[in-house]
Amino acid sequence: MSISISGKQTKVGKSLSFYVEENIEKSLKKYFEKYISIDVLFSKQSFNFKCELNIHLETNMYINTIGISNDAYGAFNIANEKIRKRMRRYHRKIVDHRKRKKTKNSVANLFTIKESGDKINTSSNDKPVIIAETKVDIEVLSVSQAIMIMNLKEQNAILFKNSQSKKLNLLYKRNDGNITWIEPK
Repeated sequence: MSISISGKQTKVGKSLSFYVEENIEKSLKKYFEKYISIDVLFSKQSFNFKCELNIHLETNMYINTIGISNDAYGAFNIANEKIRKRMRRYHRKIVDHRKRKKTKNSVANLFTIKESGDKINTSSNDKPVIIAETKVDIEVLSVSQAIMIMNLKEQNAILFKNSQSKKLNLLYKRNDGNITWIEPK
């Protein structure tokens, strides 16, 4: 967790550095516990100061914004407010319980099967070796919410009940990086 504060053709004083560190950490701690790095770059544009904020969060999410004002503190405050607003909206999408109706989630069994290196035997008497068995809730989500949750949890696949069609859907990441969406008719 590092904060880098620098100036491009301008000098950044100790008081500005202290102000930036104090306020950016307050903004981040409300929504995210950890971050990887924060880069703050101050530069001068004719009569205004420009503050560029680049934040790399632990969830492989990058947030970038720019603030422009007639002083460096004002430029940082504008950029910091934009960051706060983005994080609040993003966090609200993830944890918004108000939009979700009180529907009962479906439950499914999740089996972890041992992969065998032997040739595939097609006889009906073969049963795979089950390593683990757990129960998981199948949530009612929109496709965009399912993609966001899949990316946040760094999963390769997610099974969910589509909030519009009320049918089971499957999203999975392909080897080429694209996401495939399966919805039955």
